[in-house]
Amino acid sequence: FLPKTRRIWVIVVLLHRKIKVDRKMSENTEYSYKTADQASANLVHLVSLLKKKLLAILIFTFSVMILTGIYIFSLPRTWKSETILLPESSANSVSGNLGSIAAIAGIKMNTGSTEDAIYPEFYPKVLGSTIFLTELLKQEITVSRLHKKVSIFEYFENYQIKPWWGKLFNLKKEIIKSNINPTHISKQQQTIVDALFGSFFCSVDKKTDMISVSVTTLDADVSAQIADLIRKRLQIYITQYRTNKSRKDVEYTRKIVAESRAQYIKAQQKYSAYCDANEDIGLMSFTQVRDRLENEMQMAYNMYQQSVQQMQLAQAKLQERTPIFVTIQPAAIPSKPSGPKRIITMALMSFLAFFCSFSFYMVKDIYNQKMGHATNEY
Repeated sequence: FLPKTRRIWVIVVLLHRKIKVDRKMSENTEYSYKTADQASANLVHLVSLLKKKLLAILIFTFSVMILTGIYIFSLPRTWKSETILLPESSANSVSGNLGSIAAIAGIKMNTGSTEDAIYPEFYPKVLGSTIFLTELLKQEITVSRLHKKVSIFEYFENYQIKPWWGKLFNLKKEIIKSNINPTHISKQQQTIVDALFGSFFCSVDKKTDMISVSVTTLDADVSAQIADLIRKRLQIYITQYRTNKSRKDVEYTRKIVAESRAQYIKAQQKYSAYCDANEDIGLMSFTQVRDRLENEMQMAYNMYQQSVQQMQLAQAKLQERTPIFVTIQPAAIPSKPSGPKRIITMALMSFLAFFCSFSFYMVKDIYNQKMGHATNEY
């Protein structure tokens, strides 16, 4: 009797659990059906709303596209030119050779100490300095559409291509002085400096120290010329910085050579004059004076010879300190404009106008539904 009772109890418990599980599954299925029906109903409602407001949405989108086209096609085209150069390492010869080999493989090596305070990573700061920009503004470029040479300052001040509204409201501008003092720049001159600074971008590859300079202006030939001028002036700046002490040493040794040579010639002339004046005299006093003058002449000659050697060493050091820049990619006149991206801009603005207009009607519909439910409940 007891085993049969246990069996019946187990069967009842299992049946009870199965009923609970079936009930829960049916509730979940019913909820999922309701959710799917609600999602499909919402989708149908959105489609119907889109059909109702499609004309208004298309009119708004087409209007935005037309206005965007008028604006974007009125903007002048920009042209980008890029130049890439690789500076020589400032470390010793052995480590410099290893660094060059590593640079070819795309690896940067910290091969020993350097005497330079300006690393390649600081070159963009050098290009953005006021002294560098003001000196660059004085350089002349040839503008092919003007058929004449103008300074970079005059180009950014007077010869920039403007859109039609800029020509329509072209007001008489105040004349800006082209002679810029780097330590005292007027507000009008600062606008020209900022325009030049905003026209180029300098980046340095941290692995290989390769310097890339890209210039973007409204004339293709001007972009190439300014990029080439920046490359040349950067080379001159870095060369002058690295060889500053060596050049001073060469100038100093040249001065010493000139002075020692003058002293040697003076001692030589004094010795020759004394010997010529006392040619037939064999006195001991004459011999002593002659030997002293000869010794002074020899000492002057030795000093002159040592100074010449020092000058040669200083010149060799100057040559060693003079960096070499390898121009990997010269600045070329671009064949295609870099901007503005007219088709892409119009497509993005059209999509944005369509999305915003449809979102507006959708939010408005949701608001009306909530207001309707609130009125019915009231």
